[in-house]
Formats: sequence, structure tokens, C-alpha cells
Amino acid sequence: MGSQEHGEEVTDAAFDRVAETHREFVQSYVGSPQKAKEAIIYSYTRHINGFAAMLEEEEAADIAKHPDVVSVFLNKGRKLHTTHSWEFMDLEMNDGVIPSDSLFRKARYGEDTIIANFDTGVWPESPSFSDEGMGPIPSRWKGTCQHDHTGFPCNSAKSNRTLSTARDYEGHGSHTLSTIGGSFVPGANVFGLGNGTAEGGSPRARVATYKVCWPPIDGNECFDADIMAAFDMAIHDGVDVLSLSLGGSAMDYFDDGLSIGAFHANKKGIPLLLNSTMDSTSRFYFICVIHHNN
Repeated sequence: MGSQEHGEEVTDAAFDRVAETHREFVQSYVGSPQKAKEAIIYSYTRHINGFAAMLEEEEAADIAKHPDVVSVFLNKGRKLHTTHSWEFMDLEMNDGVIPSDSLFRKARYGEDTIIANFDTGVWPESPSFSDEGMGPIPSRWKGTCQHDHTGFPCNSAKSNRTLSTARDYEGHGSHTLSTIGGSFVPGANVFGLGNGTAEGGSPRARVATYKVCWPPIDGNECFDADIMAAFDMAIHDGVDVLSLSLGGSAMDYFDDGLSIGAFHANKKGIPLLLNSTMDSTSRFYFICVIHHNN
């Protein structure tokens, strides 16, 4: 399904070469290097071999006929969804005390597991994302903290990946990320109501946010082109678990960006937590996933 195999000592130059092959491929259909450069929105160069581009219908149809092309499909919008609490997994506390037989203890609170969340970003100042008592970031982590103009801070507990800012102005990403890996926060309440201790399913895990959902366009916020870019980077960054709380309509696997991204993650042994229902509409970008020929 259009995979990349770079080996352990991969360099940025290798990624650049893959991107250049994508530009040359598009150029053969649109007619000039400049048009090809302007057409390509993303080149997936690390684990997924493909690209997202703005194309005319005739150009996309011609590309789909190429013998090395797996699939060409519209960039579809996904809607945000929300999961339930951890009660059903016996991850609750009794009056702030964790029972000795709790899954929290058996799983070591998810200690040093790196969980990636694809969503609207995160509000990093939330107590749920405190790194108090945590040691250094695991050495296998290749990701970076992309500081931005909003003063977005990163610590030993969290990082971020985004084109602009990973700050969460919508709230959904902070909610889902804290549900997965939020630290213990005693005395949490909503306007003085519901006092208790807030906690995620893996409160000692490291969390990384990949912002794939942006201000609404025709009622959709999360598009396949951005989601596949996040999959490609998160696999490269060395995450252990991927979490997505967004969904779309049922479709063929070869025409589904979520399925393609999940396939490549699974190949690397990365499980996917997907909270999703089936409803969405389409947009105008095309995702082209092509075979890698070595």
C-alpha cells in the first residue's frame, strides 16, 4: 500500500529525494515544475509513499491509470467524536485512593508509553499535562516541540507537531488527550460542581499532540490530507500508541486515509485507538498513494 523503507540511518536528504520524485511525477501530468510545486500540498516521505495535491479531475483520472498508483481519492472531511470514561476498565479511584488490584497499578500507569493524539491540539497549561515527577523524555522519541507565537510550552510529558500552532482553541483535543494520558489532578471541578480527582487512562504516559483539525470548512474540520501527514510523522517520531477521536463515512480501504494510515502504523507495531462513527462529506483535494519501487 505505497510504503517507504528507508532503514535505520535515514537522513533528511532521503526524505527530500522522495519529495522530488513526487514533484517529477506530478510534473509529467501538469506540464511544468512550477505547477507541480504549487499543486502538491503534502509529500508523505517517511513511511507512507504518496502525496496530497490540488488537481483537475482529468489530471487525477490520468494519474489513477498509472500502473504504480494504488489509489487516487478525494480528500474527505472527518467529524470530531468523544469517548466515554474509563469506568468500564476499572480505572477509577475510591475517594482518591487507588485500589491495589487496580489496572492503574498493573499497567504502571502507562509509564513512559508515548501516546500520540490526532485532534484539535492541546491547551498545554492544563494541570492534566503537568510533567511533575517525570524523568527525561525517552531516548527513542524523535519528535520535536514546535514553539509558536502563542507561547506554546512543551515539557517532559508532552510535545507537539503541527504546521502552525498546536494550541487547542476548540477544546476537543485537550479533552480527548487528557482522557487518554492526563495526569492525576486532585480537586478538579466544574464551577465548583463534581469535585474529585481527574485522571487519564495512562496518567504517567508521555503525550504528543498532532493538530489535524482546523477551523470549519463546510462543517468539517479534520481532513485526510492532514491526518495522513500526521500518521507519517508520528510513526517516524517513535510513538507507541495512536489515538483518534474522529470519523467519516464507510468506504473502500484503498480510498480511506484513516485506513491507509492505520495500516502503516500497524506494520510498525503501533496500535490505534479509534473512537469513530460513520458520517462525513468530501472535499476537493486528492490523495495519491503510489508504490515504492526499489
